[in-house]
Formats: sequence, C-alpha cells, structure tokens
Amino acid sequence: MVDLTRIAPLAASLWRVAPDWVRGAVTWMVNGKVLVGVSGALLNDDNQVLLLRHRFHNTRIWGLPGGWLSRGETVYDCWRREVKEELALEVSVEAILCHRSFRHTLEFYLLGRIRGGQMKVDPVEILEARLFSPDNLPPMEGFSQGVVRQAYRKLEEESTSKAGEAWGQSKPVAGRDRTTSDFEAKGEEGDGESLEKGNALHA
Repeated sequence: MVDLTRIAPLAASLWRVAPDWVRGAVTWMVNGKVLVGVSGALLNDDNQVLLLRHRFHNTRIWGLPGGWLSRGETVYDCWRREVKEELALEVSVEAILCHRSFRHTLEFYLLGRIRGGQMKVDPVEILEARLFSPDNLPPMEGFSQGVVRQAYRKLEEESTSKAGEAWGQSKPVAGRDRTTSDFEAKGEEGDGESLEKGNALHA
C-alpha cells in the first residue's frame, strides 16, 4: 500500500510547476462531473409569476423557466439566456432563492423580473406560457411550487423591511444564506415536501 504522506511533498512540487493545461486535465479526470441547472420564479410588474408547460416534461403540470448551465456562464447569465431563448424576454436577477443537489445534478433557483422584450414562445420546447397570481397557482411539482412561494415570502420580507426603514426603524440583521433544507414546499394536496427532494429540474 502506498504511503501518501511520503510522496505528497514530491507530488506537490510537481503540481506547482506543471503547466495549467496539465493541472486542468488531471483535475477534470479525477473529479466527478456535475450538471448545473438554473431556474426560478420570474415576476412581472404586477407580481404575477410566469410559468410554462414544457413539451419534454410532464405536460399536465406547469414548471419554472430555466435550463442548463453552459461552459463559462454564471448562473445569472444562464437564466437570462434561457429565458431569452425560450420566451424572447429580458430578465433582471434579483436574488438566489435556494439550491439543491442530488445524484449528478446541482440546481440553483433564482428570483427575477421581466424587464423588456415581447413574449414569443419557442414552440420547440414550450407548449404554453402564462402569468399566474400567487393565490391561483396551477398544478405544479411540489418543489417548484415551494420555490414560487419562497419568492413571494422574500417580496413580503423586503416590503416589511422598507416600511420599517420609512418609519425610522433600524434595518434587520441580515440572515444567513439559505439552502433547500430551510424551506418546505406544499404540494397540491397540502402534503409537506422537503425542498431538497423532488424530480430533476423542470426547465
């Protein structure tokens, strides 16, 4: 059995002087590969959420706009590109709501606003796109529904914070970064479902 502690100094010396392309190739080979999905709650000026029926997913339920990260993109760039490609809309990203990981997939869920463009649905991927009010959501996968509800909770928190500042109250202390384990999604029947569970990205 190889004693790694004895060869580590030599390996580190070789690693430090190795060309970038060699280090990149080795890193690529020894690490697992992960797909990164980006999706989220996209709102208009009236705080209605834009939802889609995707041709290649369960067409009986509605999902969030989004897709897969391409090489060199940030998650913000990815979402803006996907919405532009699928709906011809311009998007501003307001926040990252949550994330989850499972198997070989990492997914980020964002909150954004429609800032421009004339909606034109890509018929190859999208069957239908509609705006919904938060109290009249269509049938959705439980996790996606939880993301939408979290988006509205964030809007309420920001509204309360701004109202407090207007009355001279001090700003609330910023909370810690939230992950999927902090939230609970409610399905159509009201059953609780952890946001770290669920199917693959509906985008």
